[in-house]
Amino acid sequence: MVAPTNVRFAEPTQESLTQYVHRTGQTKSSVINTAVDEWLRMQAHPRIGFVSIATGERRAVLTDGPQVWTIAEAWLAHAANERDSHTVSDAVGVPVPQVEAALAYWADHRAEIEDVIRRHHAAQDEALAAWERRLALKSA
Repeated sequence: MVAPTNVRFAEPTQESLTQYVHRTGQTKSSVINTAVDEWLRMQAHPRIGFVSIATGERRAVLTDGPQVWTIAEAWLAHAANERDSHTVSDAVGVPVPQVEAALAYWADHRAEIEDVIRRHHAAQDEALAAWERRLALKSA
């Protein structure tokens, strides 16, 4: 259920918000909702931030490291009996505290992170198929 909330912004904040809404084509409500959601997530997970990627999507990232999905993918790449923070840290070259922060965020937002992993795998599969189609032209 949507709960309407009246918010008053300082004039400079209101001006910046209006400019951002016009520039991106998003609604003010959508921008504010995303901003508050991300802020709440960052409060729960202090080493996590958010960035926009080329597609315009917002992705969770370690504030001092890679995107969270890359840590999750590395975790899943190991056999269940070999999965621990030290193993993943060694595999991706990220300190253990960063691995722990990414795992904590993933645990709280599994569907989001696992969807990103699925989409990356699909994009990788398509890139491989395109490359193979291109190679096939040599024998045409």
